[in-house]
Amino acid sequence: MTTYSTAEPQYVEVNGTRFAYLRFGSTAKTDVPLVFLQHFRGTFDHWDPALIDPIAAVRPLILIDNSGVGKSSGTVPGTYAEWAWNVVAVVKALNIPLIDVLGFSMGGFVAQMTALNAPTVVRKLVLAGTGPSAGEGVEGGDPLATQRLATASNEQEARDAFLTAFYSLTAKKQALGDTWWKRMNAARSNRSDYVGSEGTNAQIGAVIRWGSRDFASEGSYDRLHELKIPVLVANGDNDVLIPTVNSWVIFKKLANADAHLHLFPDVGHGFLNEYADQFSKLINVFLDA
Repeated sequence: MTTYSTAEPQYVEVNGTRFAYLRFGSTAKTDVPLVFLQHFRGTFDHWDPALIDPIAAVRPLILIDNSGVGKSSGTVPGTYAEWAWNVVAVVKALNIPLIDVLGFSMGGFVAQMTALNAPTVVRKLVLAGTGPSAGEGVEGGDPLATQRLATASNEQEARDAFLTAFYSLTAKKQALGDTWWKRMNAARSNRSDYVGSEGTNAQIGAVIRWGSRDFASEGSYDRLHELKIPVLVANGDNDVLIPTVNSWVIFKKLANADAHLHLFPDVGHGFLNEYADQFSKLINVFLDA
């Protein structure tokens, strides 16, 4: 079976933009694919194979580079609602009637808007290490950690920025982070670079709008009650980028959804890599239920 490492990029053109994606995994049990949406500056070449492959073993996956990201053409949209419409457009262009969606970090913002704006397309939702748009109880993350991620311009700077933002600073946790970094970087050939400075600035602009009540109508906070589907919210217990309390806020705002909350111990934003085995199993159980 094709794995994350061996999956070849495919392309579909929608409204003048050439979107790149990976499509692989087993269809023995279900035809509903799980769509993965990546973090700040990341591409579909920056997932952890230890998380991806156990999920692909039992269900089809689609990993998308949004416009202006990785191997896709175009520019980075200014709002997450626009990012979400890109996801829906790609899915429809591929003639897929129904999807599950997993969004990690910034990808979780996009996942929320995808489910809210295309409720007939999204069957189940997994929100990992993310938060709602601005509202009561929502907390901002460590600005220094975000700045280091935004300004990293070479391999060493990127490694240092991601390891200090995703993992606690103890020797043990940094060693686990180093193991993840090597595993991820060795997973695929012909990998895309992280999003460049122009796209990064556009992503930051979208974050600023997401975090401001002045643009509340573009966000998810006031609309999460609209979701009536199963939602799995997951995070580490000490996330410095998108504080863990924001996962609780999402969970409580999902008043009409079949919502589940799972926090992994002694870990932060990189929980899905550190606990890849457990989290992949949890995702499969949730989606199969």
